[in-house]
Amino acid sequence: MDQERHQDDAPAWGAGNPHLAGPAASDGRPVWPPEPLAAPPAWAQPPAPAAWISSAAPPPQQHHRGGIAGYIAVAAATAAISAAIAFSGGVVVGAGVGTNVAHELAATGPIPSASTRPGDPPGFALFGEAWDVLKQNYVDPKALDSKDITYGAIRGMTEAIGDTDHTRFMTPDELKQEQQGLSGTFAGIGAVLSQQGADLVVQSVLQGAPAQRAGVRAGDRILSVDGKDTIGKTVSEVVSEVRGPEGTTVTLTLARDGEAQPILLTITRATISTPVVSWAMYPGTTTAVVRLEQFSADSGKQLTDALKAAESAGATRFVLDLRNDPGGYVGEAMTVASQFLKGGLVFIQQDGKGNRKENPVQAGGVATAQPLVVLVDGQSASSSEIVAGAIQDAGRGKIVGVKTFGTGTVLSEFDLSDGSALYVGTSEWLTPKGNEIWKKGITPDVVVTLPTDGRLVVPDEFSTLGVDGIVKAGDTQLVQAIQVLAQE
Repeated sequence: MDQERHQDDAPAWGAGNPHLAGPAASDGRPVWPPEPLAAPPAWAQPPAPAAWISSAAPPPQQHHRGGIAGYIAVAAATAAISAAIAFSGGVVVGAGVGTNVAHELAATGPIPSASTRPGDPPGFALFGEAWDVLKQNYVDPKALDSKDITYGAIRGMTEAIGDTDHTRFMTPDELKQEQQGLSGTFAGIGAVLSQQGADLVVQSVLQGAPAQRAGVRAGDRILSVDGKDTIGKTVSEVVSEVRGPEGTTVTLTLARDGEAQPILLTITRATISTPVVSWAMYPGTTTAVVRLEQFSADSGKQLTDALKAAESAGATRFVLDLRNDPGGYVGEAMTVASQFLKGGLVFIQQDGKGNRKENPVQAGGVATAQPLVVLVDGQSASSSEIVAGAIQDAGRGKIVGVKTFGTGTVLSEFDLSDGSALYVGTSEWLTPKGNEIWKKGITPDVVVTLPTDGRLVVPDEFSTLGVDGIVKAGDTQLVQAIQVLAQE
């Protein structure tokens, strides 16, 4: 697979949706506990070029994801590189890098200075010193799991870069979920979660999915998962609690408007093929609202098919709803944007040296002339921002909602020897006019904030809610989008 991918935030309910398999670029790591070696190990040498650098191999998977919403998908358990190698290769042992010799220190003894490999940053040996202090002094030695500490240190290293929720470390289990998330098939309960203020709210429920059969409804607030309170937790933390193998159960405690007491629902997880695109005519109009949950594999084709179906049904205007869409494969973003643009660029890719590559619109879009509005919010990220930026710069349609997440860098996946991986931001995306997305986001043409008691309404609900129900649900962004189109 030679698609690029793009990702932002923590995996969301298994998709992420907010959601990969990349070529291996494995590097050695020390054995725990460290053992003396007669000669410097292979990793002490300059890292060999990753396989993807060869002309015979594709580039590493590049992706971007990060949404705060996504399908509840479940696995069984539920980037750069040089620095990672330096840490895992020697710093953690508190000795000269490349020797893998552990210090056995007396509790009251001095802490020796750990040397570092040539080229390591000043003070890198502090990792080794810290490990030695913990190893000999911590009150509960059994809690010093070397792999957990290594993972935590690598995770902290990526977080210190400041590329929040983008450049990051992933354990083998987390990586597995990423791969499932963008495949479009999950084991889960079939609901979509979003964060609204302090509440974790069910954004939508898939038709026929376990969540729907158990009675979960859009707008339900999740109070606890298997008895564990969700107060103060992020979406990704709750997701990890909801995940589990197919056939197992999870119990959700829900708060629902109009119900005085919490509702307890026990749901059996199942394998779900998730449609990432849905559409329906806004009640009483010829405006088709097309919603894209994430830019997973084949999402561009699904969106193209939805646009064609809507046109056949009489649609003369379109709303592209990218709210809570965390992104995904950048190749899918190219396909999606190209359905609405006649020409020009979709985005510009710029590396750390300022070199730029222009990515032009693909010819043959199916909805390049109809009036268009794009809905975005603070959880619209990565590929969502590429599409919104391309449409805005081209003057093709109005952007309605609030400023997007701001995750405009290309992630390259580097696989580590134990099945974990580093996602490293290797270049950034710019809009066709050269505007930065990273850390800035896309500012809408028409700013509309959802009220604190409002929620996002999806196309599957139109037939049951009607216009009055949509207004009552408080989806002011969708209502405003329809009003903007009515003026076209």
